[in-house]
Parts: sequence; C-alpha cells; structure tokens
Amino acid sequence: MFDVLYANGLYVLTSQAAGFLAGQKYSASAIEKKKYRYYNEGMTADKFEYRQDVAFINRDKELHDLKIFVDKRPSEILFLHGPKSSGKTTLLYKFLEKLGKEQKVNVKFLNLRKTFTEFSDEYNYKDFLSVFFKVDDKSEKKGKIAAGINVGLFKINSQIDMKMRQGKVDPFKVMEKEFIRLNKKGTKPILIIDELQALDKIYMDNGRDRRLIIELFNFFVAMTKESHLAHIIIASSDGYFINTLYTDSRLKKSSIFYRVDYLPKEDVMEWLLNLEKYSKIKDYILTKEDAEKIWETVGGSMWEIQDILFKLFRSPLDDVLGLYKKKMRSLIVDYVVKPEQEEIEKLLRRFVDREELPKEEINSEEEKLLRDMVRQNILYFDPTEATYYPQGKSFHHGIRLYFEKK
Repeated sequence: MFDVLYANGLYVLTSQAAGFLAGQKYSASAIEKKKYRYYNEGMTADKFEYRQDVAFINRDKELHDLKIFVDKRPSEILFLHGPKSSGKTTLLYKFLEKLGKEQKVNVKFLNLRKTFTEFSDEYNYKDFLSVFFKVDDKSEKKGKIAAGINVGLFKINSQIDMKMRQGKVDPFKVMEKEFIRLNKKGTKPILIIDELQALDKIYMDNGRDRRLIIELFNFFVAMTKESHLAHIIIASSDGYFINTLYTDSRLKKSSIFYRVDYLPKEDVMEWLLNLEKYSKIKDYILTKEDAEKIWETVGGSMWEIQDILFKLFRSPLDDVLGLYKKKMRSLIVDYVVKPEQEEIEKLLRRFVDREELPKEEINSEEEKLLRDMVRQNILYFDPTEATYYPQGKSFHHGIRLYFEKK
C-alpha cells in the first residue's frame, strides 16, 4: 500500500499506477470522500485519453537488480544515484508497481523533492516529524490529521505525537516497532526516500550537536545490517551528498551504490521510432533522421525527450531543437557570469572536447568551484568513479556553444 502525501495544501499521490499518476493533485475534500490510496492490486483503468503519455522504456536490467535486492534478507542500504532526469524516481515507481503484484509488501515512499519545495536551512526537527509520522486517532476528526507539511509514513496516536515533540519518545523506536509489527504479520517492509539530502542541515531537537541525517543513517544500518527488519532504498541526484556517504567507512561497508544512467541510444531510438506504442502519440511520427537529431541534442534524458515531444505538437523539430540549444547556452551564461568567471571558464573549457574530468586532474581550489557546479546541476559527480560529467548531452551542448560564441 502507498500513502497519499500532503504538501502545500494539496494531496499528492506518491506512487504511480499504470498511467504514471504520481504528481496528480486532489483537493482535501476529494481525498477524504473517495479515500484515494494506492493498493497493491492497482488503481482502476485510466478513463482519460491524452495526446501524449509518460513513457517507460526498457530498464529490464535495473528492474531485475532491484528485484534481487528486495528478494534477499535485508542486510544493506541501497543507494540509487545518477544524473538529474536519468529516471531514478520513475524506475522506483515502476518497480513498486510490479513488486506489489507479486509479493506482500508495505512500502513507505517519501519523495522529499515534492515534500520540501526547496532545500533550505529553515526546515527543522518538527518538520521531520510531520513528514515521517501521521496522527491517526480513530476518535479524532479526519480533518485534523492533515496539519503540518504532509501526512506521514508511520501512523501514531496523538499522545505519542505529543511526547515525540516533547522529546520524551524516540521516533526511531517508533519506526522500529512498526517494522517489527509488519514482519510478524508476514509483510515485507520497504522504506524508500527520494532526495534525502533535503534533511542534511536539520539537527535533532536536543541541540545542534546531533545532525538528524547521521541519526537516520545509524537507524538505517541498524534496521538492515544488524536487525534485518526492513529494506531501505535511498535515491539522490546530488553526487556530492552520495560521495559523503560513499567515503564513510561504516556506510560503505553496509551499502550498495547503484548508478541509474540515461537511456542508451538503442532504447531512445526504439522509443522515438515507435511513439504511438510508448507515448500514445498519434499526431505525428519521427523519421530515423529526426530521432538522431533528438539523440544528439539531449541524449537519453527521458524528461528532456518528453519535453521535446510535447513541443513538437506546435513547432517543427529543427525549431524546437534550435531553441533548446540556445536555452542551454543561456543557462551556462547565467551561471558563468560572476566574480569567479575566469576560473569557471577555465574549468568548463576542459569539457569542450571531452565528456569527463577525473577528480585526480584538479586541485583543491578547482574542486570548490566544481562542487558548486554539481550543486547547481551544471555537472554531475559520480562518487564511485570520482569523475565529473556534464549534466547530460544538453548541458554539454550548452558548454560548447558558450565557447563557440566567445
């Protein structure tokens, strides 16, 4: 079963059914009336017809590897990492859709990218409690449940909620008790957190000497490697955040780091030459030459391909791709124009004729600048290879176009 989360006054489905419904929003009254929840048996068939649907292409190897992970007794944390828009979240939704049809599982899926609209220092420990826990007293009016950032993943009563906020009850003990309960029922618990780095600057309520995220990872290790109670999957596109974990000796010994990359060319070509099959697009078809142009512009970035396909409903392909390349160049211009421009240009120029930059080829001052480029999604850093890459083909084009016009 997958919960419906509450964010910014709207309820948001955290899982996708056959039509990939994640992100569809419903009012509070609609949720309370119809009790929108996603069960393992799936939702009813989509009654709407769209000119374009969200495609899911291949990923057989990744789905197989995820299945192997949850089919063994919990003993490690699985970290999914990869460039932005490489399809990590979509992959997880599809995997859970398939898994729910095969096994008795209880999935607690939290997408912090949707929950926290921006990564900020303003979030605090009480926000964490609101995210992870849901007050569910049967005697209370349901309208009172939805206070806070969202409806949480672990059900508690109002007394436990009050004691947790007062620091009298350990939230990690509450989560552990829930995992124990599910195991006794013969239900496999799976906890998935997408973009966990949103909690990186939150401290425990008893002072600024205990970072929440460190306590969370201690808990994850205890639930997997030590107690074998639950499968834990963490997804992030922040390479430096993953690098911090990868270089932590304790976490490295108790974790699997799995890269989800962009689609390979053969999968992109299969998709673009069969638009009606994969995207339900009937208004136009693409030639092999058209598909090659799209591949050369954005590579295997699923989100960018789908954005281009949408724009093709109203504009010719060459116009769409030309504007796309100009936009990517403007993003580089906007980033570069700052006091450190000369140093930034020197680093970015190294990507004009190459697609990667190993960390051993840079110095400590350059590393600081590259770190910011990663944070701003200009580059991607793979911690398992200690290598920097442009954030996909589109950003690579932007970098090259920037220097061509200088």
